[in-house]
Amino acid sequence: MKKGIIIFISIILFSVLLYYSFGIFSSSVGWYGYQKWKYRVHTSNIEKSKQRKVFVRELKYKIIDSANLKGFYFKPYIEKGFRYGYHSMEETRIDTYTKYPYNLNYERNKNDSISLDIFPQDKKKLDSSDVVWGYLKQSYLQDTIRIKINGAGNEKGIIKIW
Repeated sequence: MKKGIIIFISIILFSVLLYYSFGIFSSSVGWYGYQKWKYRVHTSNIEKSKQRKVFVRELKYKIIDSANLKGFYFKPYIEKGFRYGYHSMEETRIDTYTKYPYNLNYERNKNDSISLDIFPQDKKKLDSSDVVWGYLKQSYLQDTIRIKINGAGNEKGIIKIW
């Protein structure tokens, strides 16, 4: 009888230990493993930007020299730079201690296989940038920015943003 109770208690303790070890493992490779709160992020549309209270202004634009752009949707805007919270993607921490507190961002349809790249000459007009995103010191554009449209289905064009 005593041996049965010892085995039963051992199984329960082992199960509890296994349960907590899986939780620790999951945390180390999940949210805390990726450390998403460390990196600057942006929203995918104006509505989400307004929900996070980082929206600054919508920008004007014009599509020129376009070919085969059926159903293409594009809307540029400026938002405050931010990071996710320490424990949730729903929390917003606005970047205040950075040289470039604003993002040049755009809303677009993601269903097509179209890439949007900032022209190399126009990257110099931005305060900081990578291939797709621009970062600004002020909450406005100082000059017109051009973005090249390239699509897998022979879609081409140029977008001017001001």
